[in-house]
Amino acid sequence: MKHQLLCSTGTIVGKANGFDYRLILQYRNEICADGFELMMLKAYYGNLPKIAKDLERAAIPVPLIHFEKDITALLGLGNEESRCEGLRIFAENADMAQAVGAKGAVFHLWDGRFDREHLKNAVALLETLYEICAKRGVELLVETVPCRISPFETVSEIAEHYPDARFTFDTRHADFIGETARFTESPIWKSKIGHLHISDHCGQTAPGMWGVTRPILHPGEGKIDFHALFGSMQPYNGETVTLESPVMLSDGTHDLDKLNRSLSFIRQKMQKV
Repeated sequence: MKHQLLCSTGTIVGKANGFDYRLILQYRNEICADGFELMMLKAYYGNLPKIAKDLERAAIPVPLIHFEKDITALLGLGNEESRCEGLRIFAENADMAQAVGAKGAVFHLWDGRFDREHLKNAVALLETLYEICAKRGVELLVETVPCRISPFETVSEIAEHYPDARFTFDTRHADFIGETARFTESPIWKSKIGHLHISDHCGQTAPGMWGVTRPILHPGEGKIDFHALFGSMQPYNGETVTLESPVMLSDGTHDLDKLNRSLSFIRQKMQKV
């Protein structure tokens, strides 16, 4: 099966270059990917219609969008004000997905801060989140991010309650939490994984942020044996795979050669999956 290889816009757009989305347009022909996964950033709010229009005019393919990560905490807090604000921003992200023509949306439903109560609050809103996305023709793909409660068990529970649900499997996150094999060797892998995130890690997390693995490394730079992972991986029936490893330097410039080497490595490995 031929998979669509995407490059996260987070690989080239970030704080070091002022979150300048125009870099996507500038480098699109130098990046050897089939399209982009648009990383939603707080810096984009207030400018979303223009960003969507510029991407459309430039014919930038955006099959997937990654919803803003901080929505997660708002949905998990449990109070009415935070929940309403989280749903408002979630809907704004879904509107952006529709505007750029994305068919799928990666979403962090939880994070490393969540205890059982926070997770319960977030999962309770899933039906509403699915409805918001469905109205815009976008498939919501909850990501397997680290949590102090097993992501695999949570994904399994969601899949049981929502038979049509599919998920994003992240190599870095799954390896950090020690659940790679639980996912790749389970029936969930064959029927429920709709998207892959590829990156590596060194086992360290950001200070005070359990589960937020930093730095985000390229395949082969960290702890994951990607040759073994791809070699043992059951057939992947999803449509897309995204490289998430950034190539921004401290001065805001980019190492596009490194980016393309990683994309080439993934493309080669995915031909056998």
